[in-house]
Amino acid sequence: MVVRFFSARNYSDSSKNNGDCILLDSGTELVIYDCGCEEHARRVVQYMDTHGFKKAKLVLSHNDADHFDGIPYLIEHGVLSEVYTLLLLKYKDELLDRVNDKRRTRESIANRIAEIYNNIYSLSAQVELKDIFTDTAVSAGVSIPGPGKEYSLNAVAKRIDSRESDLIDKETIVNAVSTQLSVDFGSGNRLLLTGDSSFTAIEDSVKSHSAIQLPHHGKLEQAEKIFACKNNSTIYYVSDNTGNSNGGSDNLKAMHPRGHVIFYTENGDQTCTASSFGTTYPVRSYFYGF
Repeated sequence: MVVRFFSARNYSDSSKNNGDCILLDSGTELVIYDCGCEEHARRVVQYMDTHGFKKAKLVLSHNDADHFDGIPYLIEHGVLSEVYTLLLLKYKDELLDRVNDKRRTRESIANRIAEIYNNIYSLSAQVELKDIFTDTAVSAGVSIPGPGKEYSLNAVAKRIDSRESDLIDKETIVNAVSTQLSVDFGSGNRLLLTGDSSFTAIEDSVKSHSAIQLPHHGKLEQAEKIFACKNNSTIYYVSDNTGNSNGGSDNLKAMHPRGHVIFYTENGDQTCTASSFGTTYPVRSYFYGF
């Protein structure tokens, strides 16, 4: 298994928030985790042509532009077989039970979901959509560990109720319930991809993974909570192509977290393979990955 985190370092406008795009290549199957801009998408298609992939599966963490905007290009070029994401229209009755607003109806709940998650539902007639709560096995060694259904539905019910805040656990609700992905490299080594998840949503998964994509592009507050429950043998990846995008890694770098090994896409494409877990790193100095 090879996991490649795309960098926008050499893109036409590298200062733009080009967002995330991560490829998981098992040699026989290709899984894409997010695709935040068309330049990422063009590289995906080129990669598929070079490596002989006709189709790929895509896991969308959430529907913000910097995770979504390359997907229409991939669909237009016919390379996606299915998209795994949060399909809330299936759960409108359960959401109605959770929304503390008696004026709401099943129809109004459905309309509100379609409004909030309009990017996702724009795909429904173009590609097969998979429900992350039931279709958790994406491919061999690649699975969806979260977010939990109860946490997600309670959070989205809060978002639907216009009298409530759009924040939960210090993240917007759309971010907080990002779909996570677990990648198994064997020998007990696993990589966790997090999107823009809240720490609460990923806390249990963080403890069982030895490599972690720091959520929300290296957001400092999230990173500090993860560092507090992990040891120095953990490897970290930050997909943040500007350093100052929402969340952003600039504050993380300024903190100089001692003893942590962090690889940044600002420095170029980053990769995670089985051999990444066998490397010995310094434990008393800050290590910038290249």
